[in-house]
Amino acid sequence: NLPPPCSLVSAISTPVIFAANHQSHMDTPAILLALPRRWRYRVAPAMAKEFFKAHFNPAAYSRREWFTNSLNYYLSCQFFNAFPLPQREGGTRQTLRYIGEVTSDGYSVLIFPEGKREGTIGRFMPGVAMIAAKLDVPVVPVRIGGLDKVLHPKMKFPKRGPVTVSFGAPLRLAGEDYAGLAKEVEEAVKGLPA
Repeated sequence: NLPPPCSLVSAISTPVIFAANHQSHMDTPAILLALPRRWRYRVAPAMAKEFFKAHFNPAAYSRREWFTNSLNYYLSCQFFNAFPLPQREGGTRQTLRYIGEVTSDGYSVLIFPEGKREGTIGRFMPGVAMIAAKLDVPVVPVRIGGLDKVLHPKMKFPKRGPVTVSFGAPLRLAGEDYAGLAKEVEEAVKGLPA
């Protein structure tokens, strides 16, 4: 039950950072399906590196945990063009460099600035603002509605239900008040229809 591809996004000609609220593991596929076809295959979603602890630190996990986690990691990279984004560890320069390379290659990036899945829109972390301001890449606010009922974090399998994906006008972020700029993005997402 997704809306037709967004005409607002169709008018954009440069790579952007899509900044969306986070409700479910189905968020990325829902956003990609809501995008026009020419954008859909040119988006690199960021995924929390910490979600794949067993893949990156196999010595601390059983062989089965490592295998399952690594399989999920490689499938995410292969099917969604996803890349790991550290949330609780260092690597800011490497992340900036990588996202800079991705956008200079003509790909857009999808980030969930809350850093966790919630039913309500939580506080956006300043990383999205730092990336956008330092790389001078516009941010497109994205609001997802209904996916927390289709696949809640406590559910094992999704169920049918209505889902909305709304896109806002691109924002240009400048300056070094990353917390304040992230709040601007958060408010823009909250202002979109759910």
